[in-house]
Amino acid sequence: MPTLFHRYNELLKRRPWITNSLGCGIFFTIGDYAAQSLFPKEPDLPLDHKRMIRAGLYGSCFFAPISVLWHGKTLPKLKNPFINLFHRKKMEQVPAMRKKLHFYDSVFRMGIDQLIFPGFVWIPLYNTVMVILAGRDDPFQVIQDKLYNNWWRVLSANWTVWPGFQLFNLYFIPVHLRIVALNVWATGWNTFLSFVHNTKGHGHGSGHRLEEIVDIDDDEQEFYVFYD
Repeated sequence: MPTLFHRYNELLKRRPWITNSLGCGIFFTIGDYAAQSLFPKEPDLPLDHKRMIRAGLYGSCFFAPISVLWHGKTLPKLKNPFINLFHRKKMEQVPAMRKKLHFYDSVFRMGIDQLIFPGFVWIPLYNTVMVILAGRDDPFQVIQDKLYNNWWRVLSANWTVWPGFQLFNLYFIPVHLRIVALNVWATGWNTFLSFVHNTKGHGHGSGHRLEEIVDIDDDEQEFYVFYD
């Protein structure tokens, strides 16, 4: 008798778009709930349900489709160009060498992923979508200000957390389960960033280097993020 996991696993294979959209929405909502519950901006501050809904919408309608297209359809097809075709075919014929070839391809895919997507897709997309969904006044100016103030800080923090996990994900995790693994890891990433941002004195002489990396000068800026 198939277990719940087996059914979910089959759904991910047969219907990756809708299954990952639902899953990403749930994971993003949980991450935002955890950030608000564990590290509130003020004591006894009630949950901001609208923010949780915005996080879920971003996960379902924006992050999931792009992630399926990139992590599920495009990235697995990329091959390390530094290994010529003759050498590649020779390596594919030997089981031990196939593992090494898979590792070389995984390293290349991780490098492409981390050089392109965090800085040029996820960070701009998240800020744009969340600002517009929040109905901010003069949203394009707010988006521009957020990216100008925080883009490099967030990207630097991203590179301290994600490359190692992505290499593990690309090497060990089956393609259809990679977005699920990303979402689980991203929940902790979001909670960590929320804690850092809301720690008293962060980036203002607290002495914590990671706090300084993601410090935001404008108190009005919300910074609860899920980046790949």
